[in-house]
Amino acid sequence: MGVSEKAIVAREEIEGLIPQRPPFVFVHSYYGEEEGLHHTGFLPDVSTLFVENGKMREQGVIEHIAQSAAASVGYGYQIKGEEVPVGFIGAVAAFELTKLPDAGEEIRTTVKFAGEFGGISLVEAECRQRGELIAKTQLKIFLNIQ
Repeated sequence: MGVSEKAIVAREEIEGLIPQRPPFVFVHSYYGEEEGLHHTGFLPDVSTLFVENGKMREQGVIEHIAQSAAASVGYGYQIKGEEVPVGFIGAVAAFELTKLPDAGEEIRTTVKFAGEFGGISLVEAECRQRGELIAKTQLKIFLNIQ
């Protein structure tokens, strides 16, 4: 079956899944979920925050991963017709950056929710560009659910 190559939520609608607004939007596409892995994309350009000399800096990659997790959660709430909650990064662990991503090339990210305890979710993520692993990390995310 596989994840769609066409975004099921594209750039024009992504703001319905995340609380961030331009110029602080670091996810452009939500491609769906398969076997517990959520798939997102981001196309940084030279005008994107945290892009210098044609490369996206580490803080932009981490923010992209966090927003990828937010978009994944947001999509689940949106399809249930519920209000999308705001999340907060509680911790970043085991961050490995093997290569700074290039502006002008899509970053494809997979997000896996590895567990939850007391309203805090453990998220594992990997970023690839042109199929090459460029970053991976774990995040602890707190959802502000009323």
